[in-house]
Amino acid sequence: MKKIIASIILATSLLIATGCGEGYLERVPTNSVTDESLFSTVNGAETALNGIHRSTYAYYDNHGRFGQKSIDIIIDFMGDDYLQLERGYGWFVGWYQYLDNRNINSENLEFAWSYYYDIIDNVNLLLENIDNASDAALNESLVKNIKGQAYAYRAYSYWQLVQMFAYWYDYNGSNTQLGVPLVLDNSGEAKPRSTVEAVYEQIFKDIDQSMTLLAESDESRPNKSHLDLSVAQGLKARFALTTGDWATAVDMAHQARQGYPLTSNYKNGWNSSNDSEWMWGAVLIDEQQTSYASFFSQVDPNFGGYASLGSFKLGSTEIINYMADSDQRKQVFDEDRIGYKFTGFGEWTNDYIYMKSGEMYLIEAEALARQNKDAEAQEVIFELTKNRDPEAQKPTVTGEALIQHILMERRCDLWGDGFRLFDIKRLNIAMDRRNKGHNETFWSKAGYFEAGSKELLFLIPKQEIDSNPLMEQNPL
Repeated sequence: MKKIIASIILATSLLIATGCGEGYLERVPTNSVTDESLFSTVNGAETALNGIHRSTYAYYDNHGRFGQKSIDIIIDFMGDDYLQLERGYGWFVGWYQYLDNRNINSENLEFAWSYYYDIIDNVNLLLENIDNASDAALNESLVKNIKGQAYAYRAYSYWQLVQMFAYWYDYNGSNTQLGVPLVLDNSGEAKPRSTVEAVYEQIFKDIDQSMTLLAESDESRPNKSHLDLSVAQGLKARFALTTGDWATAVDMAHQARQGYPLTSNYKNGWNSSNDSEWMWGAVLIDEQQTSYASFFSQVDPNFGGYASLGSFKLGSTEIINYMADSDQRKQVFDEDRIGYKFTGFGEWTNDYIYMKSGEMYLIEAEALARQNKDAEAQEVIFELTKNRDPEAQKPTVTGEALIQHILMERRCDLWGDGFRLFDIKRLNIAMDRRNKGHNETFWSKAGYFEAGSKELLFLIPKQEIDSNPLMEQNPL
């Protein structure tokens, strides 16, 4: 598999993925120490973990590639609720028009693939070496914490990859459709694509191992850039929802959100990890913000970046018309449907959110409703909506109508958070932008794709096909 270049930059004590090299899983230690030197102590292993944290918001040689939030924009942009009406500066337009995901030569497609395999490679490197650190026995709690976070990162990376590059997980099927290669060591050997079922088995194995290790560690995280037990539980809730394990989704989501009260102000800009609702995110400082090549540059109309220069992100008429005027979530859109949900109110340095407790309420409510526990589901979703809208009423609908109500609330609450394409695929519904306020001349041919369409798949990048003789391409 042609993949990973990881650079350990000593000046900043970070491990940063920088691009693609020749051969299988090649790691080029530019300006770095050797693996043996880095992992000779537990502190060195912690430096590697901090590098993985940093890679989620690093700059990747392109103003449309800045770690996890650039992927989040892609996943929402390929849905029906998140849009812009004109080309603007062109960032992410190829994704919106379903060009990048269907072009094996696209550098953006290669980024979406390599970004997660870089993280996986670095996790594997960490897991293979940390127990051999000279002081591992003296730092047992810290070792467990580092490994717990690493396993969570690997589970999360495979979850993202399998949703992009494979067909949806069929709740009632055997899921023998091709997933992605499972690379669990640093042997550098080419790997074939595992089945979707096998990928999810590994995802759950990794997240369970993560939860065990984090529960056994007494380390406290220094800030919300680090993963803890609640984040691992939140990730497992996501995974369980995707695979239709409703009971686990309810249990994990409920546990994960404890200690994270819903925000007191939904219109706060979603720019600071200090907000009570934030469970996991990137805590940025001035020296680490990436200016124009950043999430807020792309989405914040108040920022001196691309959004304020014409690449406004809008909400669909469907979600905006659904929300009451008293709903704070509607109030983050102006009369032109331009979204001001994510804004630093003119500031350049802002934190990135990856998980919030509001999402956990949505997972818990949906999974309860799918178990026909309507009264409990009504109560949980009302806890969320009354926070967003002081005039909200507890839903009285039941059955499928209740599920659809919760899914609409999910679309409204998670707008811009990076879930919509994944939801379209997991629900096996059409991607339908018609009559939702999109510019039909701008979406090219990407206005409607039926449920399960091959167009919703990301193709395997050509670099990967060329370098891995065991790789199979998705339907062209």
